[in-house]
Amino acid sequence: MTEEVTKIELTVEETAAEETPELLPKPTSMDEVKERLAADRDLTGVDMSGLNLAGMKFAGVAMPKADLSGADLSGALFAGADASEADLSDTNMSGAKVMGVSLAKAVLRRARMAGARLMGVSLEGADLDEADLTDTKLMGTSLEGGTAKGTNFTAAKIVGGSLKDADLAGADLTAATIKHVDVTDADFTGADTTGARSAGVDWSMAKVAPEQLPEAMPEVPGWLPAAIGATVGVLLILALISRKKKRNRA
Repeated sequence: MTEEVTKIELTVEETAAEETPELLPKPTSMDEVKERLAADRDLTGVDMSGLNLAGMKFAGVAMPKADLSGADLSGALFAGADASEADLSDTNMSGAKVMGVSLAKAVLRRARMAGARLMGVSLEGADLDEADLTDTKLMGTSLEGGTAKGTNFTAAKIVGGSLKDADLAGADLTAATIKHVDVTDADFTGADTTGARSAGVDWSMAKVAPEQLPEAMPEVPGWLPAAIGATVGVLLILALISRKKKRNRA
């Protein structure tokens, strides 16, 4: 009986050892991170805090719970990556391009993201408190259930996304443009909207609307883009006909 118990214990220990992933040492440079990516596009939980990764490309990378706190990610490209629950606090992401990325429940406190471009990004449940998003473009990006308290959105363009149930108390939205964004149950207590403009936003749905509502922008009629396209097409055809006539005369 004792031998059987010992065998079972050994089997359990061996199984646990097989299931436990080997902890790799912290990379110390961009080159080491690139080597990891070349071998396996998986940076799950990897500690890259404080590294200079400026201009690096993270395309199709699995990196949930990765630690990038304090890293230099200026001009970096994130595309089709999973960075959910990652720590990007105090990072420099100025000029970065983030497309089709999950940053759900990620921490971006005090991240410097001036001039960054975010397209189709999930920031649901993320923490952007006191981050700098000056002149940032957020296209089709969701901050649903997230926080951006005291965050700087000066001159930012927020288009076609969701701020549903988000906390933007004390946020700076000076000169920001907000178009076709869902603000249901969002909290804008103390937010500064001086010079901000909006279109297609139902501020009455907010939990706490800004004290000064952004200036309403005129809506472009739905038929106008099609009409402009048709006019341009006609002008091109007329130009081609005129050119052919000139050639025939010559």
